[in-house]
Amino acid sequence: MSEIEYLPYKAINVFIEREYLDQVLETVLDGKEDLPKEDQISFTKNFKQYITVLGFRNILKAPKRLQVNAFATAFESKNEVIPFTLSTWAKIKAQLASDVKAWLEAEGWENIAVERTFNETEGFLHTWPKDLTFEKIEKDFAKKNPKSEFDRNDLILMVIWLSGKLPSEQSVI
Repeated sequence: MSEIEYLPYKAINVFIEREYLDQVLETVLDGKEDLPKEDQISFTKNFKQYITVLGFRNILKAPKRLQVNAFATAFESKNEVIPFTLSTWAKIKAQLASDVKAWLEAEGWENIAVERTFNETEGFLHTWPKDLTFEKIEKDFAKKNPKSEFDRNDLILMVIWLSGKLPSEQSVI
């Protein structure tokens, strides 16, 4: 039996431009209050555990720009930060997550998950379908979901997150 090889979660940073990452993190920080209480508590616990801002014992008291900068630094360097961040982001973007999940399942993708937890031995699979480009994802998704309103970058990140797979080569989102 062959062992599954995973790429570390932070390998996703190869595909995310910093400006877009900041937008995602701001969405998470702004939208977490709209989630169920247990999700808020879980996010806050992880956020305080992995992200620090010098001069602030409680990072939630730091100015938002400092929170986003510290959050981005942790996202880029700590595998533990990515699962709780993108799981929270997917819950905030629930309609897009639902549409993408249904579309991926209809396309035959397996092991689709909105929420993932950190496990040192896991990460992203390196089994992206051959010849599947970000442009093809956008075109095919829009064709199957004509009423779905989405940002191209959000769609691509959602596909990557829900599938748990990273492409071998693509442009950045």
